[in-house]
Amino acid sequence: MEVQKTLGDRVGRDLFFYSITLDSEIDTPEALAEYADSYGVGPGWTFLTGDAEEIDHLRRKLGAYDPDPVIDADKTQHAGIVVFGNEPKGRWCGLPGQMNTDSLARYIERLATM
Repeated sequence: MEVQKTLGDRVGRDLFFYSITLDSEIDTPEALAEYADSYGVGPGWTFLTGDAEEIDHLRRKLGAYDPDPVIDADKTQHAGIVVFGNEPKGRWCGLPGQMNTDSLARYIERLATM
């Protein structure tokens, strides 16, 4: 949420955030809406859930998976990762979600302006 605050009014205008569940059985649309409300998530940030196979396909397309299928199947082994990109330019990057807020915001801004 701090990165969203740091990026300010660009979020929802030319920057968009999407959080993707790893457990669609627990993370229902209602549960995700409650989570977003409890953390004061603002406009431009969408929380996604859905069919487990489709979520897995999306994670793989974004590169947010472990190549070892045993580790990847264990949800406790998933680290918070931020995958971000400049879709028109075809440029993408991934960084740890626990990274320093200002540093993460700078990386996002730099890739967005390439």
